[in-house]
Amino acid sequence: MRHASECGQVTDVRAGGRKRAGAFAASLGLALVACLVCLTTALAAPLTPVVSTPTPPPTATPTPVDLHRVLLLTPAAQRTGSLIFLPLVSLEADESGIDVNPESFTYEVKTGDTLWSLALDFGRDLDTMSCTTTPIGSDAEKLTPGQAITVPALSDLCYTVTPSETLAGIAARHGLSVQEIVDVAWNGFGAPPYTVRPRQRVLLPGARPDVRPRPERRAVSFATDSWAQTSWPEWPFGDGKFIWPVEGRISQGSRSGHRAIDIAVPIGTPVKAVDRGKVVYAGWNPTGYGFRVVIDHGIDYLTLYAHLSDIYVEPGQIVGKGQVIGVSGSNGNITGPHLHFEIRDYGALVNPLTLLPKQ
Repeated sequence: MRHASECGQVTDVRAGGRKRAGAFAASLGLALVACLVCLTTALAAPLTPVVSTPTPPPTATPTPVDLHRVLLLTPAAQRTGSLIFLPLVSLEADESGIDVNPESFTYEVKTGDTLWSLALDFGRDLDTMSCTTTPIGSDAEKLTPGQAITVPALSDLCYTVTPSETLAGIAARHGLSVQEIVDVAWNGFGAPPYTVRPRQRVLLPGARPDVRPRPERRAVSFATDSWAQTSWPEWPFGDGKFIWPVEGRISQGSRSGHRAIDIAVPIGTPVKAVDRGKVVYAGWNPTGYGFRVVIDHGIDYLTLYAHLSDIYVEPGQIVGKGQVIGVSGSNGNITGPHLHFEIRDYGALVNPLTLLPKQ
């Protein structure tokens, strides 16, 4: 019996030992698996060296050096050239600082020249430049390369004769003698009697009341409407709510044969676009309008502004409502200084007073 009991105890001890050994083996196996996983991961990852970049010491802010200081710091032996100091020109500079020749001078026409481009180059307005081609004829804007033209002085006035006027009357009204006008070779007067006819251009020496150079157009012509302040300043469509192009007395209303209004204003009055749109024509018209601007408002309306003495915009340009596009004048088929204004609706001329706000 004792032997049997001892055998049972030995059996239990052996069984317990086997259980402990099995548990230890299982733990050892898990540990080995974990090590193998770590080793595999480490071998698979690229060996990236850790580089430590030292922080650079702070440097002093460099002191700005102007051209005069550069010249002083440069050894004399290295000063092989010369420094040219150019003036800084601001777009908002005073227009009286424009450098133009105020006197009359001769110019040879180049390819691509127009009265508009020459007016910009020489500081003249378009009305003055129309006295550089021919006194008589509808095509006042025709220029031929190689042609020699005489650019009028800033103080000269290019005058367009109206019906029933005489040279003596024109001279007296502008404080000149008939002989002073006849002595201007460009006018082409021969032997007396000196006669003039309607729409003839006469250059009056020294008769211009305002002898300031033509202003830089960007200083006087720019959009100020609501679209100009947005991300779409080139928006080409108007809203159809027109404003008046100028303020003045209506000297001739809309009637049969004159689907337009004429607004009597002094020469040089700023003319404004009645609505936002795209300029389609800007220049001389030989059929009676003289210098004119036409704007397509993109909503089936076109407007025309005629007899301008100067133009500040060009074809293809987007203009805002109220933007100055030129100034009034007295050229083309006219009887006195005024603005001729037209509105076309779907191509048909309409009475502008039906679309303009009540005065």
